[in-house]
Amino acid sequence: MKGVVMLVNEFPPIPTGGAERQAERLAMYLKNNGWPVWVITRRIDGLPARQNYQGLEIVRPLTVGFGKLKTITFVLGTLFLLWKLRSKYEILHAHLVYGPAFAAMLAARFLGKRVIVKLGNSGEFGDVQHSQRTLRGRLRLAMLRRWADVIIALDDTIYNEILSVGINPKQIRRISNGINVGNFFPLQTRIEAKKNLGLTNKVVMIFVGRLSPQKSLPTLLQALERALTSSPNLHLLLIGDGPDFVTLEDQVQLLGLRDCVEFLGNQSDVRPYLNAADIFVLPSKSEGISNALLEAMSAGLACVVTTVGGNFEILDQGRCGVLLPPGDVSAWSNSLIELANDPEKRQAL
Repeated sequence: MKGVVMLVNEFPPIPTGGAERQAERLAMYLKNNGWPVWVITRRIDGLPARQNYQGLEIVRPLTVGFGKLKTITFVLGTLFLLWKLRSKYEILHAHLVYGPAFAAMLAARFLGKRVIVKLGNSGEFGDVQHSQRTLRGRLRLAMLRRWADVIIALDDTIYNEILSVGINPKQIRRISNGINVGNFFPLQTRIEAKKNLGLTNKVVMIFVGRLSPQKSLPTLLQALERALTSSPNLHLLLIGDGPDFVTLEDQVQLLGLRDCVEFLGNQSDVRPYLNAADIFVLPSKSEGISNALLEAMSAGLACVVTTVGGNFEILDQGRCGVLLPPGDVSAWSNSLIELANDPEKRQAL
């Protein structure tokens, strides 16, 4: 059996986002079912050029410089690796429409391989709209139209965005993200989990994700400040890291939230925190199919998210959770107060 090459900007063992975690799960699934799998990802300081990670062969081509030069050298290095491996694989699977997808489509075109490109987000931070803003992004979309054998859309919003840039519907497959729900089923009571974290008698909210503009966390912090006047036992756990960390720390200080907001950084295992939480919050401006939301639902949390991306589908149009407009501080504050003061509703959700 010939193999599959997965191409993705980031890959474990470094902390990764949802798209990269899905790439890891898919790569492991293929490997465990007898497929030879290689992973090509960007070079990271401190990590080797080649690495065996849980049975996967990870290759990191040499890159030099910064910005566009770094991307160009990554693409060239990837093309050379794909040429060297050409007799060992038939399928290239690129995650997100950026440098790895560009290299995958070029290689597939000239080496006679098949290529799958999976899109990760919709909206202003999504693959399509982000690509439309630059010349090289529009070039990637043109290549997607001509050279991609299959394009994976996670939800209806991404599907419609792909159609809007002239992609043939026959190229598109609707495949949602998924997780092993059994991995997140609570192993202890919420009372026990809260006691272990020193959060007894708190109504615990949890956010898991990248601290970036896409997640719109300033909206959440402003809403929390308002909600505390009616629900002073609210407590927020922020799990993750990212470019907005310092700005968010400053906002917490400015709003007087130091005693009820914890920055916990990246965590290799989020389950102890999910077990202790009552409410999962995701105030994003754009999403695909959120891994963090799926995990929170599997852990039995009431979920409050924005009306973007696949959130509609995951929460069954609001029947399985609370859907709120992005950026609406009043709506978020009112919802947090309602859930904080109504344990029966939290349990129902």
